[in-house]
Amino acid sequence: MTSPITSKKPAYTAIVATIAIAFGGLGIYAATRFNDTTQEQNAAPVALAPAQSTVTSASSPWAANPMLMAHAELVTASNSQSSITNDSPGMMTVAMKEVTPEVPAESGLTPAMMARMELSGNFVPVSAEGSTENAPFGRIQLDAMSSGQNAITQLGGSLDAVAKWYGMSSAAFRQLLLSDKSVHVDTKGRVLHIDEETVIPGAANGTTMATAAVTASVATAGGASPFPFDQTFKLHTKPDSTRVLYLNFTGQGSNPAFDLDKAPATFSDAERLVIQKVLLRVAEAYAAFDVDITTEAPAVPAGKIGATILITPQSSSAGGYAYLNSFSKFAAGAAPAFCFPNNLANAEKYISDCVSHELGHTLGLNHQGQLPSSAYYAGQGTGETGWAPIMGVGYYKNLPQWSKGEYANANNKEDAYAVMLARGLSPRADDHGDTIPFADALVASNANGLSNLSGLGRIEKPDDVDMFSFVAGAGPVNLKVGGAILGSTLDISLKLLDVNGKVLATSSPTATTLSKTISASIPTGGVYYLSVSGAGRGDAKTTGYTNYGNLGEYNISGTSALSTLPALAPAIRTSAVSGKAPLAIKFDAITVVTSATGDFTSHQWNFGDATPVVAGTSSSHTFTKAGTYDVVLKSVNKAGVTFVKGVKITIS
Repeated sequence: MTSPITSKKPAYTAIVATIAIAFGGLGIYAATRFNDTTQEQNAAPVALAPAQSTVTSASSPWAANPMLMAHAELVTASNSQSSITNDSPGMMTVAMKEVTPEVPAESGLTPAMMARMELSGNFVPVSAEGSTENAPFGRIQLDAMSSGQNAITQLGGSLDAVAKWYGMSSAAFRQLLLSDKSVHVDTKGRVLHIDEETVIPGAANGTTMATAAVTASVATAGGASPFPFDQTFKLHTKPDSTRVLYLNFTGQGSNPAFDLDKAPATFSDAERLVIQKVLLRVAEAYAAFDVDITTEAPAVPAGKIGATILITPQSSSAGGYAYLNSFSKFAAGAAPAFCFPNNLANAEKYISDCVSHELGHTLGLNHQGQLPSSAYYAGQGTGETGWAPIMGVGYYKNLPQWSKGEYANANNKEDAYAVMLARGLSPRADDHGDTIPFADALVASNANGLSNLSGLGRIEKPDDVDMFSFVAGAGPVNLKVGGAILGSTLDISLKLLDVNGKVLATSSPTATTLSKTISASIPTGGVYYLSVSGAGRGDAKTTGYTNYGNLGEYNISGTSALSTLPALAPAIRTSAVSGKAPLAIKFDAITVVTSATGDFTSHQWNFGDATPVVAGTSSSHTFTKAGTYDVVLKSVNKAGVTFVKGVKITIS
């Protein structure tokens, strides 16, 4: 069975509508294309209900949690290959068997393979300073692409200039070439990583594993699809971003399209399902960043910064390759990064790990291995919390994360976030307040005699804390927070607090799952708070990891006892939120009560600048020094319930 749109070389016509498919915090958008013979019309993004598809059954994980945020255990053993069977409609069972990562003793690269990989002479990687001006590559002409000592010899007197361009000392560049055989220089002296040590054993020769991976995709196609199949090549995670990472499955030039069924002229539903799931996994790896992960090339590339990666079957000794620092002004020409799915068992997990890894190279990241001699670290720990660095090899662990080499004997301790930021990839804006006065309210609805609570969020930085408020009556509170259904990169920590910041309960730090639960019995009704953050685990030098890589999407669900509070939390009205010092600002507490006992008896203002607290429904205050101030209103009603609300004031 194939979808209505089947061509593996789709004709691109005018974009006339952009449709936002609201899958919770992970905003996946679909842009609809069709011909308009008279004119182009552009419609603003329209939020829709969760995607409905003829292949989405009520029993599928997508239908059960259309926001794609429920946690799923898809990889559960270290150093393992998967054999996947169809248990029931919409579900699959993953059986694991131990394997050893394949490490070729000698390079299998041929001169023809390397010549095919080389980009045209006018391609200029971005320098360590973020420039493409005055690059040394135009005056370099080597005999052939090379690595190791051969590359050092060929570069000769140009080595210093190339090293400086990439922000390395000459000694460090020589050491990189000698210690990591994936590092090559092409005939113009430009650096690329050719990842021969990331091939899945037996994947290229039709073994059982490759067959199992394809069978799994076909088996699940009839039961669960994240998106309608006709939207597969129109998916976006952040279409308004000026940064873009384009996952090209449709082929380019002589590079063929992604193909599982040996029918290169069409995309089957099974192929589209794999493509959608790869997109979701890669999107989670980059969820904390201001970048659009997409299966559709920008219609208007002007002003876009990014890179294209081709997912294309080829005869190669590598799992993939990428030019270092090739995340730059977006162009529709030759891609600077590739993954070869036929060398990755055609399996979504391995393909997505390869894509995230190779895109990391385009953003300036080198490999993370382990001394004395391993260029790729395969990770540590087991089960759901088995961990590996994305820039090592993440195939055999459930939790690949960005890393700065905090594991034992790490050979590369570069700060991944700092490197990517220097290349132009910034974190997303914080989506929720970090403290009680700036907490966002959970969504609450009454059902079955309980208050049903829900919310979505994203951890954008290692030190990020998201704070949520909810109103509860006396009685039990039960909350669960889980990461993305595919490729979650977030190990979660939870705290339940009262209005004074007292911790009433925490999630278990020894739980063996990435998702976490928290339960408590609240003695009195009132406003309570849930703190969500990332969490390290155990000893990073042995089987654990630090909190550094715990970024990503999450979903909150749970219940509390119904509340009968006779008031809503006050709001703050201000005459200004920013300006030059000295600046006088008027503050008013706006209250809503539902009965006499909800009347407020006191309001106190703390202006955050070490001046005395002021009482009153309204107050004026003059800020005399530049800075950002957290102004906090604390209000108490006749029922004795305390409410806290904050507003940020910026003074220049």
